[in-house]
Formats: sequence, C-alpha cells, structure tokens
Amino acid sequence: MSDTAELSRKIVRITGYGTAFVAGVLAVAAVTLWLLDLFFPAPLTAPKAPPAAVLHPAGEAALSSQPSIASAPGSDPRPDQLPRIRAELAAEIASGAVTVDPFGGYIAIRVAASGSFEPGGAALLPGFTATGRRIAAVVERQPGAVQVVGHTDDRAPPRGGRYKDNQALSSARASALAELLRGGLSDGSRLSAEGRGGREPIAANATSDGRSRNQRVEVLLVRAP
Repeated sequence: MSDTAELSRKIVRITGYGTAFVAGVLAVAAVTLWLLDLFFPAPLTAPKAPPAAVLHPAGEAALSSQPSIASAPGSDPRPDQLPRIRAELAAEIASGAVTVDPFGGYIAIRVAASGSFEPGGAALLPGFTATGRRIAAVVERQPGAVQVVGHTDDRAPPRGGRYKDNQALSSARASALAELLRGGLSDGSRLSAEGRGGREPIAANATSDGRSRNQRVEVLLVRAP
C-alpha cells in the first residue's frame, strides 16, 4: 500500500514539473515574439492602386475634342461683333447702300450694285468711294481672310456690252470693290475676289425690287470665335 502511495506522489510531481515546463516554454515564446515585433516590425502593406481609368479607344485627344456648350451650333461667343459693325456703317445702312447680316459662319456686308456701279458695268461710281473707305475701315478691324463675292440677277448683260455673261460681270465687280478696299488695309493679301453670276439669288427675280437686291457684291467677314 505504501508503495502505491509513493508512486502516486511521484506521478503528481512529474506532472507538475511538465505543466510548469510547458508554461515556461509558452512564456518564453510569447516574450520572444514580443521582442521580435518590437525590434523588427513587419513592413506596412502598400495600399492597392486604384484600377486604371478606361480611356476612349482614341485616347485623351478624342475625349478633349468633344464640343463644349459654349461652342455648340448657334451660339455666338462674341455677340457684340454684328451690332458693332452695323453701328459703324449705320449711315450706309440707312441710305440703303449696304446691309449687314449674319450669313452662316460669316457676317455679310452686302453692297447694292445700284448706286455703286455704273449700270451694266463694273466701274465704281465716284460717289461710292467714301462708302468703300468706311467699309475698308471696318474690314481692317476684323480678323481673318475676307472674301469679296459678286452676284447678279438672272437677266443677261446688254448685248454688245463689255461683259458677255453674268459670270464675267459679277467677277469684274468683285475685283473692282476688292481693289478699292485693299487701299485701306494694312494687309491687302487678306482679300480674295470671285464672281458667282446669278446662281445665288437672295430674292425673287420676278420683281424689279428682287432683281435689284440680287445685284450685289458681298464682303464676307469671318465671324469671330
């Protein structure tokens, strides 16, 4: 009986030693991990980069080329250009010598042939010179190339006259006005002249008033951006 009791006491002591040993090992391990974390911290994880933006197949240039509201068709970034030109030519407009109107991407200064050119011809009348100079002053202050375009009505020029057809007459009138305007410009090369005959009427040729309106020379100024 005494032998059994002694054996039990030995087993208890051994078990206690084992438990203490395991506890000691765990404590040492915990201290070791704490020291490692203190002196050798783990590197921070870099944040994930956001996904790359999906560009238009043609690249950024295609995206930047989309029209803005300010450049939408029908808008006028400089709404003062037309009324300013009309104000500068108010006397000529009042007399009926010229009209000033928007015309697509241009502002058209329309010079009536009646009172400006000799009947059936392309020579400018002496009384038109002052008007031409005022038009040149307006053109000088406007940017870009300037087109001078002659037009007629649908009636053929007088037989035996200098001009065989309306195309020739309209071209000669455009050239004559362009030459007068160049004299008032610092850069006359901005002007070009051409005739279009009776192909582009702005009124019906059935009346004398309509025919008179169609006989004209247009000075086309680029609408300012």
